[in-house]
Amino acid sequence: QADAFGGYGELYATGRQPTPVLEASCWAHSRRKVLELADIEAAARKKARGDKPNLVYPLAVEAVKRIDALFDIERAINGLSPAQRHAVRQERSAPLVTELERWMIETRDKLSRGHDLTKAFNYMLRRWSSFTRFLD
Repeated sequence: QADAFGGYGELYATGRQPTPVLEASCWAHSRRKVLELADIEAAARKKARGDKPNLVYPLAVEAVKRIDALFDIERAINGLSPAQRHAVRQERSAPLVTELERWMIETRDKLSRGHDLTKAFNYMLRRWSSFTRFLD
């Protein structure tokens, strides 16, 4: 499990020996990119200090809530057997992940290409198969 650091690319190469490593992207890393655009408390602290606050995007807040729902499930299944975790992930997480992908694509397509939230969504969507690897 890793972020998208370019140095890891050779690990995932098809012809790698002894075998390629399957990439599993880090949800916490991607969440952090979105959280920066949803951090109401940080904006309030900056404003209270007299600094210009960061913009807080309601769509980023929504994205964080959706990702946090997956984190909640993971906390609840911590300590269960692999088979039990897999079953819960298929039942509860998979539908949320499917809906999150649909929502991110739909939302991203309404934003400008240069918007920070578009960039955060594209980071995840380009690597979607590695983000969803935890389901299997």
